[in-house]
Amino acid sequence: MKRYRATILFLLLSLIFGAFAFFKGKINADYVVFLPGYKPGLTIQQIDNEDLRALLRVSERFSDGTQIVLILHSEDTFFREEDVSELLKLQEELSKLEGLKTILSVLNYTFRTPYFNGRTIDEKITEDPEAKSLISEDGKYILLNCMLQPTEDARPILRRIESVLKNYQKYSPLVFGQIVINDSLFSEIIRQILVYPTLMFLAILVVFWLQTRSLKASLLSLFIPLLATVIVYGLSALLGVELNVMTVMCVSFLLVIGSAYGLHFYNGVVRFGKDVRKKMFRPIFFSMFTTAIGFLSFLFVKITAFRQLGLMVSSGLGLIFLMIFTAGYELYYNEKKQYSNTFTFKLKSQVIGKTLIFAVLLVGLITPFLLPRIQIGMDQASYFSKNSEIGRAMKILTEQFSYREPVYIMIEKESFFTVKDTERIKQIFQKIGAVEGVTSVQFPISYPIPTLAILSRVQPAINYFIADGKTIRIVANITDDAYRQAGKVKERINEALKEFTEYHFTLASASFIVDQINSQILKSQLQSLFTSLILIFLAILLAFRNVSLSVTVAVPVFLTALFNFVFMYLMRLRLDIATSIVASILVGLVVDYSIHLAHDLRLTRDISRTITNIGMPVLANALGLIAGFSLMALSRLALFRDVSLLLALGIAFGVSFTIFSEPLIMQRLVKKVEVGQVLVKREGGNKE
Repeated sequence: MKRYRATILFLLLSLIFGAFAFFKGKINADYVVFLPGYKPGLTIQQIDNEDLRALLRVSERFSDGTQIVLILHSEDTFFREEDVSELLKLQEELSKLEGLKTILSVLNYTFRTPYFNGRTIDEKITEDPEAKSLISEDGKYILLNCMLQPTEDARPILRRIESVLKNYQKYSPLVFGQIVINDSLFSEIIRQILVYPTLMFLAILVVFWLQTRSLKASLLSLFIPLLATVIVYGLSALLGVELNVMTVMCVSFLLVIGSAYGLHFYNGVVRFGKDVRKKMFRPIFFSMFTTAIGFLSFLFVKITAFRQLGLMVSSGLGLIFLMIFTAGYELYYNEKKQYSNTFTFKLKSQVIGKTLIFAVLLVGLITPFLLPRIQIGMDQASYFSKNSEIGRAMKILTEQFSYREPVYIMIEKESFFTVKDTERIKQIFQKIGAVEGVTSVQFPISYPIPTLAILSRVQPAINYFIADGKTIRIVANITDDAYRQAGKVKERINEALKEFTEYHFTLASASFIVDQINSQILKSQLQSLFTSLILIFLAILLAFRNVSLSVTVAVPVFLTALFNFVFMYLMRLRLDIATSIVASILVGLVVDYSIHLAHDLRLTRDISRTITNIGMPVLANALGLIAGFSLMALSRLALFRDVSLLLALGIAFGVSFTIFSEPLIMQRLVKKVEVGQVLVKREGGNKE
């Protein structure tokens, strides 16, 4: 038992912290986790953010909860009496649901001219600008805007709405809103914890077994990072760290990246036997250290979720390193190489390496013209595929209603609104409607405001616009393009309202909050990337104590970071919250291959022998990473698919340049080096 005391210790720790993770772990799928200043445990009211406070103020003033938009489609039009009858029936059923406060639709909106007579809808409604956000121009699509009662968890209400909609499938109902997005993200986070890591485990197991032909070594390489992940998650739960769409990727990163250290350690065992810890400490430590630096660079970013991911992964990698050199040594101790079934590399010519260098130089020349064309910005709706329900709903809202996100303009007056104010409000209404990016404006301007204040007590639809005799709300709907530049839209509306000094205005929209997050993305990307590159180069210099060799080791790292953005441009991917972390992660991963190459080369002084020694383990490691990360492409979220694709392409480029091209550069730094093309050979067998 003494021989396995480290193994037993880590097993016990994983059980204890696994219990903490299960009972104390929390999931937060809301976008507010990406706001600068957000910290786990804070209520939304406690977050120090001007736009968030404005949105909360408007919501509290009008007793608003979450808004859900229902989209209905008729193969004919909604002008038929039969369809109007069904629509009225649906609205009545929904209005009776617990937790649903108000429904705003063509059936109860207060237009200047009444279009609904109790049985049919007048087709002239499509000519009214106020109806643009309620019914499509062809009359085939109708929106029901459902405002929920304020509640901490709106998902039960969403389930009740979905249950009612099951009886109206002939109208192909779609549900859209922040709660719908959060609900889908919540489900995906669960899958990221349980489903995809299982598939990654199996995929990497196959790749490692093909290289080692040792099931024990392959399993141990995966179980160690799995136990480390459980410990990290348990400790994070104790510290109050939430799982969100960013931090949930920790399990995938630790499993995929950490398993590589076990593979390198196993190859060290079969090469050096009992001396493995002495011989492999330096290369594995600096591989872990430089990768951890890539993640620790997120600490320089203001967004808390970035920092949490950086700390969780870097601490997990350090724990995996410790476990491998203690428990791993106990378990790998007597492993022997299966020579008859493993593969090695041999070198033959320089053609591939030179061709790759030429291609890199060519791409490098045009890169400055490509990078500025990469679009920047987060959009939670774009996290979902176009064929998903959210994707289809977003397409309909954009194409049929030119609608993306409402902007609330709350207007307050110290005294009660009078009939005279009605004319001024009409002017404000027109000014807002003329703002670039605004598609439609909603407010029942056909009635004097004092009258509306009285009617709001008995008509919930009017209550949506009138809080009391001193506070009203105008709703402006903005386009998809305006949503991506919401900060500018806010400035334009404020400019349009300057002349109305007798009122106090509060502008609020979720789009303003998202715009703040987007403004941090590029800055965060540059901060984390440059920090990681500088720190990784210093770590390489510390490891090899040779400037020329350190620069050579860093070449694949810098090129991989550059090509990450080239791949983004070629695949038309946005630089958003998810993709902005990829470059820093890649530089921390790809440097491992250069470190192993340079470390072994200093021992052998022969590039052919070095590639024979480390070529196949490095390739197997890269294939394992690619296989693991590629499985994230099975996610329902485009967010995770984009990350997996960029990581897979970046790793493929990095390992290819390291094996084929870096030796051509390195040969000038090390004496008696022979270079050449890689040839795969099965030991004890024929060339392939």
